[in-house]
Amino acid sequence: MKFAVVSDVHGNYPALSAVLEDARKQGITRFLFAGDYCISNPWPDECIAAIRSVPDKHIIRGNEEQYLENLIGKDPSQWTDGQMQASYWCFRNLSGENREYVLSLPHTAFFECGGIPVRMAHSSVDFLGTHPFYTWNSVTVVEKSRQTDAGPEKILAEISAERESDPVFLEAVSKLDKGVYIFGHSHLQWSFRTEDGAVTLINPGSCGLPLDGIRDTAPYTVLEITENGQVRLEEKKLPFDKTAYIRAFTQTGLFREANVWSRVIMRELDRSLEHVHFFLAFAEQYARKIGDERKPFATDTWEKAYELWEREYCDSRG
Repeated sequence: MKFAVVSDVHGNYPALSAVLEDARKQGITRFLFAGDYCISNPWPDECIAAIRSVPDKHIIRGNEEQYLENLIGKDPSQWTDGQMQASYWCFRNLSGENREYVLSLPHTAFFECGGIPVRMAHSSVDFLGTHPFYTWNSVTVVEKSRQTDAGPEKILAEISAERESDPVFLEAVSKLDKGVYIFGHSHLQWSFRTEDGAVTLINPGSCGLPLDGIRDTAPYTVLEITENGQVRLEEKKLPFDKTAYIRAFTQTGLFREANVWSRVIMRELDRSLEHVHFFLAFAEQYARKIGDERKPFATDTWEKAYELWEREYCDSRG
């Protein structure tokens, strides 16, 4: 039995469509969705509708869905800050039915296939603790790229080698029960199997916002579990025209109404590298410097921080 494992769509409907079509061309009709379907890209409602139309699936929610849940019952007239405009826009542009659906999803899932237990959670932290996630994530890729002239493939290979020899990681894996563990959240595609094959870890990467440094791709993973309990994996990276996508992005309501956030996300899309983390840190530093303690960041602070960050950070580092 084959499954397409998909995570972190983040409102990127063209990328999700490409993944669904590619999987179906291979005869794959079963899907595992690991959370974060909406915020950051301009087509959240289309993404939820497409996912809902998949008949055979196991699906959980991610951390981004919490931002939507936090807005339920709140007064939209108070949504005047700069920082959260992308969340506000997403909340307003999801149909009530799709919003209710995505917020009704469970945080975890469990099922068996071919006698193999399969567990799903949005973050590896649920299974492995904080060490693997905070040691090897999208920020790690950026930091390593600054330290070397190596391309992203080599950097990802180095991270994989570090993981496979890291005693803290290996100890965490050794405590897991037999089975397949599926998660996303880091926006990096990777997998790991114990030598005896008892435990398999799968992160399919981010379908809609990959941050692995490999440009113009939309990743997902094919999981096959045979009748006799054999587990096989194929990591896929579909060609995806980010230039055309970004051009379309600039014509959307999200770009107009949450312009700063959209521009940061478009930088991530263009380079397939983490930028949000660095911008938020810069905005925090700028707000402290001017003595602005408002949270979320007010519109004037948010926009001025981006203006300075774009000039001081992006011009020098890309």
